[in-house]
Amino acid sequence: MSEHLRALLASVASYIQARVHLAGLESREAAAHSLKILLWLGLALATAAFGYVFCCGALVFIMEWVFGVSWMWIMLGLGLAHFLAAAACARIVRKKFPQPMFESTLNEFKKDQEWLTTHSKSN
Repeated sequence: MSEHLRALLASVASYIQARVHLAGLESREAAAHSLKILLWLGLALATAAFGYVFCCGALVFIMEWVFGVSWMWIMLGLGLAHFLAAAACARIVRKKFPQPMFESTLNEFKKDQEWLTTHSKSN
């Protein structure tokens, strides 16, 4: 009986070792792949930011040419419009997320804490 139990435990240990080794290989592969994706995403965001700045600059000079207003006043107006848009976005985010995340989990922790305090006093 002990030989069978020893063989079973050795097989289980071997199986677990193989799975852990495979998980290690796959996690390194996934990390490298995720890093590549993050680098490309960062490059895309940086490129989009430069494109946005250049388009805004071109818009300012086109508006100066069309309306005959100094480009400094147009830049000031465009900057203020961006600040207003950012404030509106912040307000929307604040309204959408007024309650904390994981509320059910926090409630369960509070219940557990109350149970522990009441049962530790009685013991």
